[in-house]
Amino acid sequence: MDSAYADLLLHTEVRWLSRGKCLVRFFELRHEIATFLREEVTNSAELQNDLEDVEFLRNLAFLTDITQHLNVLNLQLQGKKQTICQMVGFVDSFRKKLHLFKSALDKNNLLHFPCCRKLSEEEEGLEFRDYTEIIEDLSSEFDRRFNDFESFRPDISLFSNPIHCDIESQPGHLQLELCELQCDPSLNTSQVTGIDFWKLLSPERYPLLRNWALKLCSVFASTYICETAFSSLKHVKSKNRNRLSDVVLSHILRVATSQLEVDFISLVSSFMKPQCSH
Repeated sequence: MDSAYADLLLHTEVRWLSRGKCLVRFFELRHEIATFLREEVTNSAELQNDLEDVEFLRNLAFLTDITQHLNVLNLQLQGKKQTICQMVGFVDSFRKKLHLFKSALDKNNLLHFPCCRKLSEEEEGLEFRDYTEIIEDLSSEFDRRFNDFESFRPDISLFSNPIHCDIESQPGHLQLELCELQCDPSLNTSQVTGIDFWKLLSPERYPLLRNWALKLCSVFASTYICETAFSSLKHVKSKNRNRLSDVVLSHILRVATSQLEVDFISLVSSFMKPQCSH
């Protein structure tokens, strides 16, 4: 068959993000799948009817598009070295997109829904306005689930733009150091942002601000470190090394999830009598 794909992706619970790609692949191959069922598979009349039913295809197209948008957000949230500020930004961006999607669907504008647009080109007169209710429900669910972000917004504003923030609206114990920070020529001309900017602050001159920034940086929503730890645990604590103590295992996981490169050769050489693992 002359198609863009040679096979279908299989979805597994372990890699659930493949759902989006699986749906896209299925939608793109819907005609070929219908032909295959008709010619090669017996007792598939119900599936064949679904793949020829406009209402079924309309639902499939919308599900494929909205799932793909959600997958993009999920991949952003699972990124490496991300702070809570970046996470909030990704979620806020998606919430704005939902409002944009609703407004577009109200006008039956399918610019941001490629599968729906492709189906509408094949079937004239298709309407997608009724899916605005689903977008509204999804938007309400995001508002409910991420309501806790509101308490972080003042801190996020300060963390992201300490040079130009309103000092009087910041916590009282940070105000004096913020006055010094905003008048510090070296910091004012710095092009560094985010965590790297806060690393420039002198511990002696800005102890409270540095401590505050460290606390905010310790708040993370990404599962990257967690997944890295579990992956390392599975590799290290195999059936051949099932007698590792909790202390040693903790140290191994700490090294595995750290960004620091440990010079093990120098460390071992620094001991007069290094102990070898048996």
